[in-house]
Amino acid sequence: MCRRAVVHHAHNSDGQPQRGASHDRQQFCTDIMEARSAGSVSKFMLERKSLGGVSAMMIRRQIMWAASVCAIVLCMQVSIQSVGAEPVLASSLGSCKPVPVLKGAPLHCCLPEPKRAPIRFKFPRIPRTSSGRPILRERKPAHVLSKDPEYVRKYNLAYERMKALPDTDPRSFYSQWRVHCSFCNEAFQQRKTPGPLGPETGVLLQVHYSWTFLPWHRMYLYYHERILASLINDPTFALPFWNWDNQLDKDAAKMPAMFFPDFGVPNAALFDEFRNSNHFPPKILYLGYNSKLEAEGQQNLTDQQIKYENLCVMYNQVTTKVSARDFLGGPYVVGTDNSAATVNVSAGEVPGESGGMESVHNVAHEWTGLINDPDHPDNEDMGNFIFAARDPIFYTHHSNVDRLWDVWKTLPDKITKSGHRKRMDYNSRDFLDSEFTFFDENQDMVIVKVRDSLNSAKLGVKYTDVSESDNLWINYEPMPAQESSKTCNASDYPKPSPHGDNYIGTDPVSFKLDRRAPTNKDCQEKGLSNVDELQENVVLEKVKIPHADYARFDMFINYPAAHRQSHLYMAEYVGTFTHLPSGMVDMSNSVSETSSESEKYRIVTIRYSVNAALKRLGITDYNTDIVVTIVSKGKRNSSPKSGFEFSDLKQDFQ
Repeated sequence: MCRRAVVHHAHNSDGQPQRGASHDRQQFCTDIMEARSAGSVSKFMLERKSLGGVSAMMIRRQIMWAASVCAIVLCMQVSIQSVGAEPVLASSLGSCKPVPVLKGAPLHCCLPEPKRAPIRFKFPRIPRTSSGRPILRERKPAHVLSKDPEYVRKYNLAYERMKALPDTDPRSFYSQWRVHCSFCNEAFQQRKTPGPLGPETGVLLQVHYSWTFLPWHRMYLYYHERILASLINDPTFALPFWNWDNQLDKDAAKMPAMFFPDFGVPNAALFDEFRNSNHFPPKILYLGYNSKLEAEGQQNLTDQQIKYENLCVMYNQVTTKVSARDFLGGPYVVGTDNSAATVNVSAGEVPGESGGMESVHNVAHEWTGLINDPDHPDNEDMGNFIFAARDPIFYTHHSNVDRLWDVWKTLPDKITKSGHRKRMDYNSRDFLDSEFTFFDENQDMVIVKVRDSLNSAKLGVKYTDVSESDNLWINYEPMPAQESSKTCNASDYPKPSPHGDNYIGTDPVSFKLDRRAPTNKDCQEKGLSNVDELQENVVLEKVKIPHADYARFDMFINYPAAHRQSHLYMAEYVGTFTHLPSGMVDMSNSVSETSSESEKYRIVTIRYSVNAALKRLGITDYNTDIVVTIVSKGKRNSSPKSGFEFSDLKQDFQ
């Protein structure tokens, strides 16, 4: 018997389904089944064809026959699909390896086994007002809630009770940390079949560097919040969000006051000793942050300069990202190893590919953790994916990241030439059916799919409207172009090596990039109707980055004079990529597990969206080649000659 029917589609290069005859057959079957269940068979057949003298009995027989055929077809489609399933499938059961760190013994981030059989996710029952309006948990800005003593008491009590739970309880603060530590640091393996007990593939699991980053963290927050609410018996309790992108309110981008001692009301459970005291209030989070420059005493910006740079970073990392791939990250399918030092493209493997949101989120992590502290080489807690979730501020940081995903989907398209492309999540089955497990407030293991995460309201969550501050970066206008950028000659600069031995050192490096006009094929591959809807990208392919290194690459167009201290509010700046340590290997042999040289690196591809910048620079002809300058903000604790390798620099359309 066929229990469920999910149709397998062919997919284009962007992971979007290509609809054809199979989709039409499925839709016809769906229409019939719905009509049958609704009892509206006569109406359905009247809509399908002229009935003439056909009797009602004949109509019903035709419906029953069509429904039977459709059931068989759909079951066959399920069988076909199960053979070629590609979504990443994962759970916290099965083999779980220790996570190595730079200082100390490897950490065991494995989670306890469930007490009962795992269950499938169901959307929560959302209460409604007498007028029928849904009552949602409202996540509010942390800088506003810091002025609400009653909320802070409640928030602190929830964490106090969570931290008091035994470590073996999956709801405990210790276990909540282990969820992030394990799924984000290659402790588990991907699985071959759905369900938490399916056979493992042998490929390590990593939920960063791909389209799973935002959905996985949303569901992680969802259960974390529900556990906190249940511990204080308050079903309306909601996490705060650290509104660090807000450049309108003077306190918004600072570490929220509620997380510091001497607050005035009990808040000890919100404190974490491993935060960078150099960045305590009144310092504001700097999204252009460069720890190397800071250590050298060369990062001296006024608050006003930081404000402008923050707005420009948000504009380039969120507003200019129109396609799902550019904002959410690249595809991640079963068998893809985002921790591997090599990528076999011919075998269908893809390198890790962070979206614009993940890169900007990394900056807040690094800035909050103990960077530049020789006693803490792992930059714990927030500055390293291994330790980050040990700091309660992590969850309010990610609450803002999650909020910005909702904001991104509402932004009008002022970037592409058509100006009317709608921002949408991926709709491919590989994305929607990616599967993970979490523990809920009842200590049950729940199997969750990415498709369950796409609508905050269906999860019972909403965010306080802060659109006035959002609009500052959504509508930001960088400074006018430099005169030198208008006369920059691409022919004066080399093309990247076709052999893949390209290098980004401690000094900025510039390359000529050949450009071409998009074609109808580019359009069709992305499921778009015309070339003017396409987003143009500059793609830095297969960058080799050590697992244990911090990396940051800022990119400028037609500004070869760019350097480490160039302001990011310039017209020529097009975006940033950041990398935080995760799944680290020990470089000093201080832990029991050692790794081969090939395991010390991961491969990532980096996309920079350039439509808006090209328009600002007056480059409207696709035949105009450009100069791409990459400014590396350097590795931590690296020698002067160390750098990064990459395979190619290309133009691409999404």
